[in-house]
Amino acid sequence: MKKDLSSQNMDAVLQDFLGSKPSMETLKPESQPADTQEQQEKASEAVLEQAGEAVPEQTDKTPQVVRRISGKQRRASLEEYKEAFLTVPSIEDRKPVFLSRSTRDALDRIVRMFGERRMSVSGLVENIARQHLATYGEDIEAWRKL
Repeated sequence: MKKDLSSQNMDAVLQDFLGSKPSMETLKPESQPADTQEQQEKASEAVLEQAGEAVPEQTDKTPQVVRRISGKQRRASLEEYKEAFLTVPSIEDRKPVFLSRSTRDALDRIVRMFGERRMSVSGLVENIARQHLATYGEDIEAWRKL
């Protein structure tokens, strides 16, 4: 059984499902006068603030447009991911690194699905660490000097 919801209410339902809002009870029907609706929005924000939850700021009242990603864009992003993280690295002077079982299993699944024949979880972790150091290396050096 489908409910007829406006796009604004659908966004609210999606946010509720994703955990951004406390419950469906905070949804406001659009048929109310603007001043009453604004009062209810302020009241629900106050409830969120009292609960210690962040209140998202929406500067404009236009609904967010959800854009779909085409298959071509997904394939391109997969290729970028493979180039960045799933190339077989040359690792010299190896040292052990410990991961939790769940993290290891998740990385192993990625390697099996998308990696080439000689790719391993160790290689993926090496590539992730190299990318992290390349991205944040200068910041880390600056923070070290603080």
